[in-house]
Amino acid sequence: MIPDALTFGTLLIVVAAFASGLSAALLLYGYLTRSDEFQRLTLVASGVSTAALVAAHSYLTYLFVVGDYTYAYVWENSAEYLSLLYRVTGVYANHEGSILFWATLTAVVATWTVYSSHFEGRGSRLVQSISLAIVATFAAMLTTQSPFTPIDVAYPDTPAGFVPPDGDGLNPLLIDPWMAIHPPITFAAYALLIVPFALGIVHFVSRFRGEASVFDEWLPSMLQWLRISWLLLTASIVFGGIWAYGVLGWGGFWSWDPVETAVLIPWLGLTAALHAANRYETSGEYSIFAPAAAALIFPLVIFATTVVRSGVFRSVHSFAAGGIGTGILFLLAVTGTLAIVLPFAYWFLEAGDPDRPADEPWLSRRTVYHGAVLSFAVLAFISIWGLSFPVLRNAATGVEVSVGQDHYNLWSYPVVVFMLLAGGLYALLDMRRRRLAIGATAAVAVVTIAAAFVTPSANWFLSDPSAHDPAVYRIVGNASVLSIVPPAVFFAVTWTVRYVDRVRGVPSRAFKLRETGIVLIHVGGAVLIVAVSFVYLFSTSASVAVVGVADATDNPEPIVEEVPDSEYTVEVTNYDSVEEPTIQDAARSPAEMLAVSEEVSLVRGEITEIDTIENTDVARLDDSDVWLASSDASTSFEEGTEVIARGNVFDGESLATDADAYVYTDADNKGTVSDPPEDVHEPRMVSHEVDITVYEGDEKVAEGSIAEQEYLRSEMNTNDALIERGITGDTYVVGQVSEGGASITIDTYPLANQIWTGVGLMLVGITALIVGDSRFRKR
Repeated sequence: MIPDALTFGTLLIVVAAFASGLSAALLLYGYLTRSDEFQRLTLVASGVSTAALVAAHSYLTYLFVVGDYTYAYVWENSAEYLSLLYRVTGVYANHEGSILFWATLTAVVATWTVYSSHFEGRGSRLVQSISLAIVATFAAMLTTQSPFTPIDVAYPDTPAGFVPPDGDGLNPLLIDPWMAIHPPITFAAYALLIVPFALGIVHFVSRFRGEASVFDEWLPSMLQWLRISWLLLTASIVFGGIWAYGVLGWGGFWSWDPVETAVLIPWLGLTAALHAANRYETSGEYSIFAPAAAALIFPLVIFATTVVRSGVFRSVHSFAAGGIGTGILFLLAVTGTLAIVLPFAYWFLEAGDPDRPADEPWLSRRTVYHGAVLSFAVLAFISIWGLSFPVLRNAATGVEVSVGQDHYNLWSYPVVVFMLLAGGLYALLDMRRRRLAIGATAAVAVVTIAAAFVTPSANWFLSDPSAHDPAVYRIVGNASVLSIVPPAVFFAVTWTVRYVDRVRGVPSRAFKLRETGIVLIHVGGAVLIVAVSFVYLFSTSASVAVVGVADATDNPEPIVEEVPDSEYTVEVTNYDSVEEPTIQDAARSPAEMLAVSEEVSLVRGEITEIDTIENTDVARLDDSDVWLASSDASTSFEEGTEVIARGNVFDGESLATDADAYVYTDADNKGTVSDPPEDVHEPRMVSHEVDITVYEGDEKVAEGSIAEQEYLRSEMNTNDALIERGITGDTYVVGQVSEGGASITIDTYPLANQIWTGVGLMLVGITALIVGDSRFRKR
């Protein structure tokens, strides 16, 4: 007997779990026995696994698009009023759907390595086996926590076979265009990291067995994979920042929220791994650290997922805090243990002292590079500790504590300054200008320290620590933000000089493109660091309450309010209230009504026939088998009228007619489409919108609309801000708006556009590096 929970979609996932598990086992067998006995079966099994997951994800997307609420996951994350874009977004809005999406992308990557002729040999089979074992773990997770669980299985109190006529809706914060991009590229970046993880693990296994490492063989390909993953993950974080910028209360672009911090950790690990792998390829250094770092990124990704999904970490955007399941914890424990224990064991048991030239000075390119790479690891640890400490403290003592932004900002600041100085020093040492490099770096360090004492006003202090704060907080917090400028400029200039020095006289366009990418990444990083450091310290905020904004609609004169403690003046010229869905959109056509099971229905249509049955007036809608019925004497039907009505639904057999259904209504529940009975419809969302103009003195600084969306069922509000962008910064206007009034806040974010400039340079740079390096290697 097939259990009710084993639906078609779940069956596809079961097939994927079995096929990927079988493929992983066969590849492991081939690795252990040095045979290709089951190669064809392996190809078939891995192909079936990927095909089944692609089919499952496509099927789930289809269910969202057509609004099939047979399944609990679809019902919980979609609704009729949502546009097609947000129905598709709903697929990965919660735990089960996002894991399915991640598993599908991971399966594509893993299977590609099995089918590609570039990855052959004994060690490759173990890499492919590990990759497909991860796919099997994902799929096994989904068999017990399936997005295809029927609603009457997920909710046992629901009558068997009942299908809700409409979905419960999507988290209002996810109804944003950036949500259509942010999660997919995040999971694409994550999926690409399973192969570096497997390569790192197999590297140490091979070393213990005294065999050649496949890590070295795959290194050029892996570098490109890491770069593409870095590109996607960087873009993901930026898109998340843009998304947060548009949502009131998230603290602008970045607020060290646990979810934001969690995503940053694998990015820092990935950046460190890229530097280590690149150095390993060019110089042979980091023979342990490079594969170890490559292996560690994937566990960091699982850790970030745990933070996002567990609900343990308090976050304003833990959208899927319903539990992560034991599968994620199992994956975190296994991959984390392998990525940490194997490198340490090899380093402790097998590795000898690293070769180091006897005449190499302590301040060499090697040591400076080590320092710069180590900085990423320190930054990652600061973030991990900031996330973990409140949880550990609560578990150990039962006392709830929180870690504020000062922890991240003040501990990270000295590390970033050191990293900029070390990076600049390395760029000069790389040109073999040792005296110039040391002298220039020392001079910039002195200027940096001096700049830390230049504070034209209180705004220039990095923080406002109290006497009871830790010493680091008091020392760094009382420094001037001006101290970030000298090392950042030094860093950008030295990398630019290094770029000119390297490409001068080199005819290769591919080499120049690769070097151009490298310099853009580093200059963009310097611009980003300076802009981020300034944007929050020098942001300003002012608020004003405007009463009776609805009066502005019919009044030719705007409502004018001066904003206290500022030079701003606000003019409100219009107010509008928009419901979604409108009653016209919410009312079902006769065909739609017959397709769902409702005891009470809101229906619309043109009256095409009128009759009387057993002293009850009836009216046919759209020549269909759905009729309106009313015994209320005040209710009248007129042919040719397009009406909207709500009422109890009875099937036609109750009156021994051939009608499929009757909707019993009355005068209070019936009206025309142009004059509908408003009280019978409760919209999901009401958007209160006002048109405003903001003046600073006599200068107009912002003009447009702000809005507040009131989601009635979820009791959650979102806001649309008016952002007036300028060269020197943004004027950001947002407010809580209702028919009675508006509380309007005007913020300024100086250097906001420089943040986008820095990020843009980094993204263009990594793209140029990927393309240029690919062409350069083919020469």
